[in-house]
Amino acid sequence: MERARRQGVAGEAPVWLPDGSVRTLEEVVERRLPVLSYDKAWDTRPVRYGPHQGCRDHSVGEVVPVEPSSITSGELEETLNIRFVSGRVVQVAPGQEWVTQRRRGRQAWEWKRSDALVPGDRIPLALTAGRFGRQGNSDEGYFVGAMLGDGGMTSCTPEFHGDPADGAVSFMRTLAAEYGCGVREIPSGSIVRLRFPYLSGRHNPLTQCLRSFGVWGQGCAEKHLPDGPYSRDFWIGCLSGLIDTDGHVRERRNPKGTIHGSVEYATVSPVLARQVADALLRLGITSRHRVFERRSEAARWVNGHRLVGRRPIHIIDVSRATAVVRLAHLLCLRIGYKATRLEGIAHAVGHVEPARSDMHGYDEGVALDRVTSVEPAGRNRVFSLGVGPASLFIVNGLVTGASEDS
Repeated sequence: MERARRQGVAGEAPVWLPDGSVRTLEEVVERRLPVLSYDKAWDTRPVRYGPHQGCRDHSVGEVVPVEPSSITSGELEETLNIRFVSGRVVQVAPGQEWVTQRRRGRQAWEWKRSDALVPGDRIPLALTAGRFGRQGNSDEGYFVGAMLGDGGMTSCTPEFHGDPADGAVSFMRTLAAEYGCGVREIPSGSIVRLRFPYLSGRHNPLTQCLRSFGVWGQGCAEKHLPDGPYSRDFWIGCLSGLIDTDGHVRERRNPKGTIHGSVEYATVSPVLARQVADALLRLGITSRHRVFERRSEAARWVNGHRLVGRRPIHIIDVSRATAVVRLAHLLCLRIGYKATRLEGIAHAVGHVEPARSDMHGYDEGVALDRVTSVEPAGRNRVFSLGVGPASLFIVNGLVTGASEDS
């Protein structure tokens, strides 16, 4: 009874659902929503050395939607915050169990309680848990992403700021014409300020489009992506627009002349940063979420981003060679120098094989995130689900334990 009582995940934890949306665990419990799990039990047998031990199954199976068969709900428990290298955080009861990869000897899966985790323990991230809906297309996604980056969405008429010679401004001109809007261009130094007045009628269709995605009127620190069953093409377009505007493609060489690269996205909105990291992971791309605290109003450059003000800056960094290559194949960047640089980096590092440690595992369906800290988080309501056959489900992109079905 003690083990069952102290096992669970905090109700506010974000759970990935089969329709591509994200809901809190408490809402999943209240509405009895299906969750994402695996279609087979993982091989977590104790490691034994010597002859006649048999082959170990390193595969994790396929991610499938599963309806919870049982729920233990809502009791107040002492909880722990588990933080990871990727920047992800999950709040759980001390008895919540995880499948971890052994740190020594045979790198097999083994179960481990939250209160036994230590920095360096490796927990699987789900690389194939991306589920998408049917709403939205790539152009709508790019429009939303670019407007969240360099757009103005708080006055009566939408605005966009950019280099008049690059592809993002050209895209905006074309889209405005398709929606029946005019384009008023106001030069401002090396950039142009585009306004999109409606040519007739009472409602601006571009404004209505942004309202339909729930992004109209957002301030800098409150910006967030739409939450709904949007299509894979929509999310790829959205990421392309965000990186074209507030992103940075870096190429660097070590003393031996070897090329390395990264793609970074910067924002002052913590919610938007987490959503970008989630969108990347749904597409099979690992990233790291870093936060820079600022103590003065003076402008400062951090990794190519000009930062003004005192709000912390959140940077989502894709730097592993295999992740950069995969991202380059997905994105459709319209700003020429970024697209050219990313293509060159992807070509230079395309020969690199996936790593077998750190953020990558031995099955292509998962990566490995590492624990950075385990800290007390006070008393909170926790919930435990019964999910078979793997006794696993996906919370905040991480694979965690579920109660065993009876």
